[in-house]
Amino acid sequence: MHCCHPPPSLSHKQAVFSTLLSAQVAPLTGSLHRIQCYMRTQFPDLRLIQYDCGKLQTLHTLLRKLKTGGHRVLIFTQMTRMLDVLEQFLNYHGHIYLRLDGSTRVEQRQALMERFNADRRIFCFILSTRSGGVGVNLTGADTVVFYDSDWNPTMDAQAQDRCHRIGQTRDVHIYR
Repeated sequence: MHCCHPPPSLSHKQAVFSTLLSAQVAPLTGSLHRIQCYMRTQFPDLRLIQYDCGKLQTLHTLLRKLKTGGHRVLIFTQMTRMLDVLEQFLNYHGHIYLRLDGSTRVEQRQALMERFNADRRIFCFILSTRSGGVGVNLTGADTVVFYDSDWNPTMDAQAQDRCHRIGQTRDVHIYR
């Protein structure tokens, strides 16, 4: 039911009810977050993700070359919505990847990094340039791709340094 100009007391009651309902339901719906995220971005035919964007066409060529060369890749982007597009793109091409963004919990971050560094089958790790921080060590990768540059060059430098850590045994290649 909708009322155009509800009395202030009714608006207050509705706001209190909505807050109370959210507090009760939120713990039960935590596992639905990923499904909800997928529902926010609607994609056309999967082929159009790549073929309508010259940047993704170039990325496809680069990733194919890197994969045949045995490289492992970190792809950084500034916006988490772009990570959704990159996920669809990587799924379309059958690449095995992991994702890390600002909404990833701290304990899950460490597990993702350890899994990437240990499992050679995982080809890509897609990250937000702003999702990093202390302790992000991804020495399993030897290639960094900046899909889009951050407005703050220091953020790009920090993202690039996530490969240049103690334990890195190969040369690190940077693509912008």
